[in-house]
Amino acid sequence: MILRNGNKGFTLIELLVVLSLIGLIVSIYATLYYSGYKTYSNVVNNSDVEQNVRYAMTYIMNKVNQCSDKSKIAPYSINGYTGIKIDDKNIILYNSQLHKLFDYLNNGNEIATNIYDFSVTPSTDGTIINVKIVGQKSDGTGKITLESDIYLRK
Repeated sequence: MILRNGNKGFTLIELLVVLSLIGLIVSIYATLYYSGYKTYSNVVNNSDVEQNVRYAMTYIMNKVNQCSDKSKIAPYSINGYTGIKIDDKNIILYNSQLHKLFDYLNNGNEIATNIYDFSVTPSTDGTIINVKIVGQKSDGTGKITLESDIYLRK
């Protein structure tokens, strides 16, 4: 700081330099904060979809394993919904408009959301059932597919 005629203070140039440096630091911080927030929200949304798909597959596999008469397990369709009929007490259906899997006979309790495809395909000899569940975020990103072959033991 240069003193002229005994005046104390900052020159206009010094003030402009300090303000521009503060503005630069704030803009860098804001950019990093915003990109970190977007990354965090994407990871959370993707993990929610993955968790829903995994839970639905685990739920179906547990119901199949608990079934005493494996010969009754088959694809099922009612009122435009598709799904799997495990036995007379366990029917799991897929609602393609709401993108949800629900337990039909258990008061329609929701099993999973953000499910965009659900298919059940039995083998020709009836000993294996292929279950495929596709989940994704509502904006169409973060697609996760889980497919499992369930061997029906007698």
